[in-house]
Amino acid sequence: MLKKENYNLLYILQLLLVPIVYELVMGGGGHYLEIGSLTFRMVSFLVVMSISTIFVFIKGVIRKDIVVIIAILTFLTLFSSVVGFINNAPIGKILEEIKPLIFFYMLLFFSLTIKDINDIRKISTIIKTGAILMALIYITILALLLLGKINFMAFYTKQNAIGEVMFRNELLFFYKGFIYLCIGFFFFLLSDNKYKKLAMILLFFSILLTLTRGFILFTLVITLYYVFFINKKVYAKYLVFFIGIAAMVIVSPYITSSFGDKSKSNAIRYIQIEQVLDSVTPLSFFIGHGLGIGVPIRENGMEISFLEIFHKQGIIGVSCWLAMFFYIFLMYFNIKEKRYRIIALPFLLSVAFVILQSTTNPYMNNPIGLSIILITIVVFSRLLEIQKKNRDDFSVPCNL
Repeated sequence: MLKKENYNLLYILQLLLVPIVYELVMGGGGHYLEIGSLTFRMVSFLVVMSISTIFVFIKGVIRKDIVVIIAILTFLTLFSSVVGFINNAPIGKILEEIKPLIFFYMLLFFSLTIKDINDIRKISTIIKTGAILMALIYITILALLLLGKINFMAFYTKQNAIGEVMFRNELLFFYKGFIYLCIGFFFFLLSDNKYKKLAMILLFFSILLTLTRGFILFTLVITLYYVFFINKKVYAKYLVFFIGIAAMVIVSPYITSSFGDKSKSNAIRYIQIEQVLDSVTPLSFFIGHGLGIGVPIRENGMEISFLEIFHKQGIIGVSCWLAMFFYIFLMYFNIKEKRYRIIALPFLLSVAFVILQSTTNPYMNNPIGLSIILITIVVFSRLLEIQKKNRDDFSVPCNL
């Protein structure tokens, strides 16, 4: 039994779960909700981590796998900070790069607040409703811009100052939180909601309007993989195949022409790769150059997550991240019961999407993409616990 003060702490954490997850889903980089020089995300992080730490200190109970993951990522971050300091990285730059990385401590908060199937379903609902709200807001803004109800130059100036939006042309724009349009799409794909098809159409249309190649490509790739290799419905395979062929013939020329010239952004990525490879030494290959050390073309961050991790934390850092992803997939394959696998699959597809998207953009090593990774670890851990408990209960003989 929990003591009263322990219960109160846990109750506060559970109350904070919904607003925090909604902010993570819809809040992008967090700059729309600023309190002075701090964002809501920073303040909520400090609050829930303080309460979570006190609760664990008093109660003394936390899953071993959560402890191991937090310990490994803590050591990796501290070690890379020391390496960066030895390599003369400015303290300010090291601290700036530590700030998004320490978000992995939220794993503790999620492990205390996601306790059962209802909590997991609550997270799924937040992701779906957050994605739909974001799509509706995006389309509404585009309509108002198109109709002249919003002055484009005023809107452009304001958003440029905030730094959450990147404009594609005189109308369309990209918002950092749009990755959850894709993640929401996967949750509706696996949903039994009667409006799921309408929601999927809305979300995919919004994804197309972002003009983000990675979002469109990887959403299609993962969806096609699900339809052809996971889904057992044969008619769905033929339907998707013929719709896909028709879409490629009719729609793809218009979409491709809308992307514009991407040669500059591609060239920047190629230069980053060359500069990272040129800077490799026998020692840095294993431990990296440390946090705060960039390359000439990108001193403060790289578009490719894996490239940045390799440059700053070496093959050891890359191995730690790959090991975490391997653990997620291993947990999923250990979920044997069909009803739990159905609940788990959209989380797995979302993590796969973040991994793929991180090959071209920095998502997995910042709070935007890291959120769904940490939540998935806890969700799979809980589902395995529930599965084991049900099996143990079933194995106990009943006296009728």
